[in-house]
Amino acid sequence: MTDVQLGQVIRAVRRRRGLRQTDVAALAGTSANVVSRIERGRMEEVSLRALRRVAHALEIDLAVTARWRGGEFGRLLN
Repeated sequence: MTDVQLGQVIRAVRRRRGLRQTDVAALAGTSANVVSRIERGRMEEVSLRALRRVAHALEIDLAVTARWRGGEFGRLLN
């Protein structure tokens, strides 16, 4: 999932729940500006902690996945 797609998901869930960005910000303990940046897919401007808090406020399970072009991580780590 791209940053923009993740932002679209967060926006869609927020709207489905009938919440404003300010409502989500209050629930997450952050600013509406941070919620706006997340929804626009500007993840490089937001801390991972803030992203997780916003997702949690919307009851979205957020999983971070690492990918590498060099092969499987299991072999790399062993």
